[in-house]
Amino acid sequence: MTDEISADIHALSGMVETASSNEIMEYCSRRLGEGSTNPYVFLAMGMVSYYNDDPGLAIQLMERGLALNPDCRELVDGLAGVCTRIGRLTDGLYYGKLAVCLKPRPDAAALLPHRMASYMDGIRNVGISHHATNAEAALQLGMFEEALAQAEKHLRIHSDDVDCMMVAARTLLALKRPSAAASMLRAALHHKPAEPWLHVLMAEALMGEVRHATALAHQKLAWELAGDDDRLRSRLAGTLALQSDAGRPAATALADAYAAGCEAPLRRVKADVDASSTLLGIMWDQVYDSPLAHCVAPVVRQIPNTVLYTLNPRHDHITESMRTSVMRPRQSINIDDATLGRIVGGDQVACLINLCAPSDHARFPVFKGERTPLVVHWVTSPMCDRLPGAGLVLSDAETADIDRRTYGPDMIVEVSALLAFDYPQSLGAEDEILDLPRNTRGFAMFGVHGEPSRFNDASVALWSRVLWAAPGSHLLIGGRDAWEDELVEWALGAFAEYGVAGRVHFQEPVTLAAGSPGRAFCHMVDVVLDTLPVAGLAETATDLWMGVPVVSLRSDCRAGRAGASILRAAGRPEWIAGSEAQYVEIAARLAGDSGLGAIRAGLRDQVLASALANPGVLGKEISLKLQSVLAHRQKKA
Repeated sequence: MTDEISADIHALSGMVETASSNEIMEYCSRRLGEGSTNPYVFLAMGMVSYYNDDPGLAIQLMERGLALNPDCRELVDGLAGVCTRIGRLTDGLYYGKLAVCLKPRPDAAALLPHRMASYMDGIRNVGISHHATNAEAALQLGMFEEALAQAEKHLRIHSDDVDCMMVAARTLLALKRPSAAASMLRAALHHKPAEPWLHVLMAEALMGEVRHATALAHQKLAWELAGDDDRLRSRLAGTLALQSDAGRPAATALADAYAAGCEAPLRRVKADVDASSTLLGIMWDQVYDSPLAHCVAPVVRQIPNTVLYTLNPRHDHITESMRTSVMRPRQSINIDDATLGRIVGGDQVACLINLCAPSDHARFPVFKGERTPLVVHWVTSPMCDRLPGAGLVLSDAETADIDRRTYGPDMIVEVSALLAFDYPQSLGAEDEILDLPRNTRGFAMFGVHGEPSRFNDASVALWSRVLWAAPGSHLLIGGRDAWEDELVEWALGAFAEYGVAGRVHFQEPVTLAAGSPGRAFCHMVDVVLDTLPVAGLAETATDLWMGVPVVSLRSDCRAGRAGASILRAAGRPEWIAGSEAQYVEIAARLAGDSGLGAIRAGLRDQVLASALANPGVLGKEISLKLQSVLAHRQKKA
């Protein structure tokens, strides 16, 4: 063993002078793979990791080596130097004192840089880890992979930093890795079990794991612990909109309590808008990555005299698209509801369309007075039944009954379509409508968009009934091509209860030449089955444009009517089901329809000729309706 240690020290000392860091790491990894426990192998890997800007990994490697070789002075010196330099002064002092008791090995001196071997030199160079702030910045900029890498580096240094764990969890949720986020949050809850934000994020992660009942328990606990944190309550209300039918009554009760809190008399902002004002305000927190971006921006472009209140700190092309669609953009970041309400009133906004879905960036100013801004509920992502402070709701034929039930008949203004989208003008190869997949495979392939937070036991049961009603058919869960093992295991187990697990598949990674996973998904399926009780939004509009029929079930909430609204606007109300039996019948009939190829070939032209592809008309209609309401208010005043 002594000869092996000496040989490794000699080899590594030579490599320090001549080899690259990758070559040193490869040599050390090979030695560990051969079963070596040489502490100087761990020391070399630790020093390379530290100088490659990963001090957390360096500490982990050297601590592992020290556990196997507690008498290695050089490892202790290295730990003292690294811990001290990154601000872990207590650990650095411990290792610095321990090093005095151990004997150094002269032939290993080259493996530990001279300045790193001096604890006092470390004290003079104390620093802090910037990985946590880098992770937060990267998350805000939408650079999710970089945010996760930075958070992991920080947590290797400060393994009990709950704030950084939350950043990592939010990043994992953005990357559609809810199981990994749940694991991170369990570790954080071990340190702070009464932190309400951890329970809000855990609920989101659990819904991504299709565990809605457990998620509801965390949502209730978060509500009880929230105190006066409006941002937390707002984000919580947003997750409640995605609850399954089983948890919806309790979720609705919490959402109503949130709205009632926002509308409490003491929280209302006094406003006095000039009766002649026709200025329109638009409030939106989702200025990026929103499935409604290509609906809202082109519609708003048709409405004159508008002020945009942006609430999210990120800047990208969606932000700019929204900013250029309005008369005057206003930055309103990190402003509370009351202050923002005063700004809106001071701007003399007569009508405020609040496009915020409850989230930590959302704001819901509620007004009081004789001539207050009229707050309008149009669309949100996710769709929600009620917005705090709304005095008017825009409805179409599919949402009108729910909106009357929620707001009352006097607050409803019906429009011909609730949604309309700007479709691409220039087409790429991935946008081409290909032949019917059924003709190639010999069987019908149903498709479901892989958003697991919208999955539940009831939807699995219904989709299984569809597969049995269409003999030989299969189901592809797709729209993306990266899946956590936990989701695959759950889905196959859930479908196995109905005897169809062998007919259920997950979309595999596509090549760069094949384009985006979303477009590739449309080329792989014959008919799309909408999720329930929460329906799809922009993906449904895209599927139709790509020639793929969509079957949607009317659910008893606004979030469950988006698919029906899109199908009606596209001129395909016959694909809207009023019951589960009708859903199965429509899907099975389409799968076996001999004219399905013709439907696929002609559907894009039909969509482009419909109201769904004419946001300009919808924008003008909304503008005229709101002007009419304002004129009536002025006359009444």
